[in-house]
Amino acid sequence: MFVSLILKDFIIESKFNVINILEKVEEAKSLGIKKLVIAPVYYDEESKTSIKEVEEIINDLNSYLEEKKEDIKLYPANLIRDNYESVKKFIDGTLGSINGTRYILLNADESMDLKELIEVIYEFKLRNYIPIIVAPERIKEITDNYKNIKKISEEGCLFQLDIASINGEYGKQVLKTSKALKKKGIYSFIGFKDKIRKQEINKDLEIISKKGLAILLKNQEINRKQENKRKKRKLFMKV
Repeated sequence: MFVSLILKDFIIESKFNVINILEKVEEAKSLGIKKLVIAPVYYDEESKTSIKEVEEIINDLNSYLEEKKEDIKLYPANLIRDNYESVKKFIDGTLGSINGTRYILLNADESMDLKELIEVIYEFKLRNYIPIIVAPERIKEITDNYKNIKKISEEGCLFQLDIASINGEYGKQVLKTSKALKKKGIYSFIGFKDKIRKQEINKDLEIISKKGLAILLKNQEINRKQENKRKKRKLFMKV
């Protein structure tokens, strides 16, 4: 199963290190998760969560897990805040996408409304990246009327369900909205925020999980083909 772990409070509490992430990995394994995206938010340099720093921790952990023959793989990413400063940090390489793909995890807490969020989305689209909106069911305009999600789905975005939403942890209205969006087939990814809870992940969520993994694997295959073409062109030019 393929799941994203969004880390926000975890970063504020300065807990982003190998030991604490390994504890999260153990929790993920207990739920049968085989592939886990680790996506901490970045606030500033003191966060210690630039994509380079995330990659270093993930590489160390993957080496350890392989040595222990553990059946789980980790992938680096950032949870990107929906503001222009984060766009700049992404452009300069401080922040990164999911495992170097075209897909980014975009938070939606800071935009005043969907129109403002769309302006940030547009900046990433200009650079050929596809935003995955994290927990759209918790965006006020969408919680008020789930059909408003059309305003951002038309921008080519994908969506990640916060598992806590579908389990009622954010209240009845968010639960109702998440169920409505799930029924419409809106979600392509699932994720936890800060805590990997022990509640059961049902078959519907497993289907969404497989959908997200297929999207990323397809992207990686496209990237490999493009890289092979570039290599062939270079060889041809040398001849």
